[in-house]
Order: sequence, then structure tokens, then C-alpha cells
Amino acid sequence: MRLSPLKLEGKVAVVTGASRGIGRGIAEIYAREGASVVLADIDGDGARTAAEEISAQYGNAAHAIRTDVASATDNQAMLALAQEKFGQVDVLVCNAGIVRPARPIEDITPEQWRQVIDVNLMGCVYATQAYAPMAKQRQHGRIIYMASVAGEVGGVSAEITYSVTKAAVLCLTKAMAKQLGPHGVTVNAIAPGAIQTAMTDVLQYPPSVKDGIPLRRYGEVHDIAAAALYLASDDAAYVTGTTMDVNGGMYMK
Repeated sequence: MRLSPLKLEGKVAVVTGASRGIGRGIAEIYAREGASVVLADIDGDGARTAAEEISAQYGNAAHAIRTDVASATDNQAMLALAQEKFGQVDVLVCNAGIVRPARPIEDITPEQWRQVIDVNLMGCVYATQAYAPMAKQRQHGRIIYMASVAGEVGGVSAEITYSVTKAAVLCLTKAMAKQLGPHGVTVNAIAPGAIQTAMTDVLQYPPSVKDGIPLRRYGEVHDIAAAALYLASDDAAYVTGTTMDVNGGMYMK
């Protein structure tokens, strides 16, 4: 029997890239802690399956919507669904992203640059544009962006497009924290290190990566989800404009 109170009871969260991996892990921990969740993903079927399983396990309302975060219109529809279903949105987690293995910059086409920028950076911008009016009206909100250690040090295993867009997300975090702070909205980022997910499997980390992590292990989805839970909770009410490094010590400021 659980004795501690639920950290997100009565809250409503929207999580992008939530059909699997880190996004799903965040949606699950939010539901476990009492939140209703909207799972958004370009894989609509995957999002629906995840929402059904989360609802069945935790008894909380979970809805899915197919969302291409590179589309401003899709982001508006995503937030509108959450508002329609639950009447409010307390937490927005911009987690959706794409990554490709490292290669020479001269081999990356303008179209490939645009694709990564549109998803990793503009996906955060469009979602924030859709959410900000709601949060301002309520004078309350939480925004969490998924950045990366690659955006802090420049990626080695990941294509440069990933590192550059994640660095931009770190700057977006500070800028939006300043802009939305007077309206009672906190804006923070999480910068994962080497986390074991299906998305990062394509990077095929060499053994030297794990050897360079002081904790001598790759991160797990629950490591990132726990950080996202803290930033969404009342415990982090006075935390904004910051980046939480969850990387086992592979990068220290």
C-alpha cells in the first residue's frame, strides 16, 4: 500500500514522442503519480497502444493523438485536444526528436538539415506557441524540453544536426523561462547522456563511451522519467531556466 501522496494528482500533461522510449516512460510515471496524460506521436497507432496500456495499468485517463511536431497546425490540435478532454494543461513535455549517426558535414543535404531542425527545435517552438496562451490565462504551467549532452559538448556519435538543434533548445529554455516566468510558468530542460532506447540504438556507441561514464553504465528510461517527474511537480515550483544533466557524470559543468 502506498503511503506517500501522488505528486501529480489532478494534473494534466501532454507528452510528445510518447509512443515509446523516454516519452512513454515519462507518460507512464506521470500517470502513476496521478496525472491524466495526452500522448502525442507521429506514430499514431503506437501512441494509441501506449495510451490504452497506461490507462489499463494506472486507471488514469490517457488519450492519444497523431502529431507531427514539425507542423504548427498539429501542435495546435494536440493542445486543443488536451484542453477539450481535460479543461486544462498543467505540463507540456517536448520530447519528440530524431537523430542520425555521425557523418561528415559535407554529406548532409539542406533537406536533411531542415528535417532535424523542424522536429528537434521547431517542434518545441510550435508546441510552446500553442501552450503559452493557455498557461498565461491560468498563470500557471510547466514546460520541459528534452535537450541532450550532445548540445552541451558537441556530439561524437550523433550527426552534427542533432547537436546543433539540441544546443538551440538549451538557449530556448532560458529565453522562454524569462518570457513566461512573470506568468507563473516554469521552463526547464533535461539533457540526457547515453540512454538506452530504440532511437539511440542506431548510434552504436563504442565501448569507450561507457568507459568514459563515471557510473560505468548507460542510462535507462526511468532515469530521465524521474527527472521529468521532479520538474513537473510542485517540488520544482522555484526552478526555471535550468538544465538538468542526467548523464551518469559523463559531462560535468
